Amino acid sequence: MTTNMLVTACSAFVLCAASLSAQGVAIDDVGRISGSLQMDAQTYTEDTLIGAPDVPEKMLSNTFVNVLFQRGKFTAGLRFESYQGPLLGIDPRYGTSGNGSGLGIPYRFATYTDDKFEITAGNFYEQWGTGMVLRTYEERNLGLDNSIDGVRLKVMPVEGLRLTGFTGRQRAFFDVSAGTIRGADVNADLGAMFTDLLPTGSWITLGAGFVSRYQEERDPLLRLPQNVSIWGARGSFGFDAFSLDVEYASKINDPSPVNNLSYNPGNGLFVNASFAAEGIGVNVGMKRIDNLDFRSDRSAAGFQQQVNYLPALTKQHTWRLITLYPYATQPTGELAIQADVTWTIPKGSFLGDDETIISLNFSDVHMLDTVRLQNVRNEYTANFWWSDRQYYLDFNAEVQRKWGRTFKTTLSYVHIQYDKDVIEKGLLEKTFGIITADFAVLELWWQFDRNKSLRTEFQYMSVGHEAGAKLDLQNGDWVMALVELSISPSWYVTVFDEYNYGNMLQDENGEYYLRVHYPNASVAWVEDALRIQAGYGRVRGGILCVGGICRPVPASNGFTLGVTYTF
Repeated sequence: MTTNMLVTACSAFVLCAASLSAQGVAIDDVGRISGSLQMDAQTYTEDTLIGAPDVPEKMLSNTFVNVLFQRGKFTAGLRFESYQGPLLGIDPRYGTSGNGSGLGIPYRFATYTDDKFEITAGNFYEQWGTGMVLRTYEERNLGLDNSIDGVRLKVMPVEGLRLTGFTGRQRAFFDVSAGTIRGADVNADLGAMFTDLLPTGSWITLGAGFVSRYQEERDPLLRLPQNVSIWGARGSFGFDAFSLDVEYASKINDPSPVNNLSYNPGNGLFVNASFAAEGIGVNVGMKRIDNLDFRSDRSAAGFQQQVNYLPALTKQHTWRLITLYPYATQPTGELAIQADVTWTIPKGSFLGDDETIISLNFSDVHMLDTVRLQNVRNEYTANFWWSDRQYYLDFNAEVQRKWGRTFKTTLSYVHIQYDKDVIEKGLLEKTFGIITADFAVLELWWQFDRNKSLRTEFQYMSVGHEAGAKLDLQNGDWVMALVELSISPSWYVTVFDEYNYGNMLQDENGEYYLRVHYPNASVAWVEDALRIQAGYGRVRGGILCVGGICRPVPASNGFTLGVTYTF
């Protein structure tokens, strides 16, 4: 069957199934079919003022169609993907893969599940612990999908004990990685295994995992290890309101472009403690990473073919302006600490008859204290604690307050110190230095009718630079205003404008300020399982992060269309 015939058949099947029911289709004596459709499209117009490039193909799009079949203990599924071509910021290799067509079925699987075991053939996602040893997942907004194509077996011989083993290759666009990976993991919930072992209100979960990669050595100059392994041990302990999570991982030497061909081994340590009681929650964490990047292809870069996951120990901000300065874990080495406190003041307190939530968060990330050794293997020694080189600092506070049933306010302040050279450029040499951002936002929500509400945001951000450092010409000082009207259950209208009023530039006539507006408007319509959203406006360039994984997003100007549907 040709690719075009396959696409036509798949599309016809999805449309037929979707027309039957938005909740899945039960076919007598056969099984149940369900799925989803997602399509994102955008037009592109050159805009030299904001740096939006001229795109020869004026409209680009990404489309995903999932189909799932279930019958008894058997489940099978597939995902059709089309990149015509990929939206700007998504790796262009998605569009030049799949026989150059940018479309195909890179994800398909079949699973049989019984009481004591589960076996999967095809593509699957898996995570052990925090992911320092293994985490495969999909994040479409980043163009990330590192699923494993192979065979996985899970065995549950007794209650609370799970054994997992797999072998396969990771997805590499519409192909598979050059290296083969194998792994095994054991996870034991002691409270479930031995019901009388632990006191009431306590739990202990222990786990250990091992993953190895085989990739043929082909470097003409270096002797590279063909078998590279990573292992880890983890534990989760709790009693009543207190919990503690600890995980350690270790990896043998694995020279690659990411670590500048260093033969140092790698390791990672994650510790997180939390306490929750009535009205208050406290969370404190520490993470140390040293040369722990692990991929199924040693030559891969960015976030392609990543076997493990190194989450950033920082708050993931969602306010639009402050997302210009997100943090992504530096796999070559960092030490981070974080503390988070949430205090809920209940109704009827000294603040009145409505609930108030106060949140405080602090995180600090530094470079490890290392000494480089002068040898051809690019090795180094690393002390446990950090050096004076700060990568990132974030202090933020937020107050949410309800004023009756129809009005709510949120006030937030964020102070960030951001090493642009390391975080965005991956360079230790100082050019931009530390950028300081101070951000404040006021959000107001008002329900003025039974099915109508209005939400507004007013954001402000000022930016400072180190003396003598190169100015961050991409950003500068900003203000933003947003208005969102919701008419439930079907209509949502959003209008906002970001104004970059403090962006200093230099030319032959001296310094001047480039002041640019980024207006944007969109409307969304929802009917049962169908959502259609259309918009138009300027989009500033910057860094997009989801879950601590980041990619650069170029500036653009044009129309957008998004369609999602589940059946």
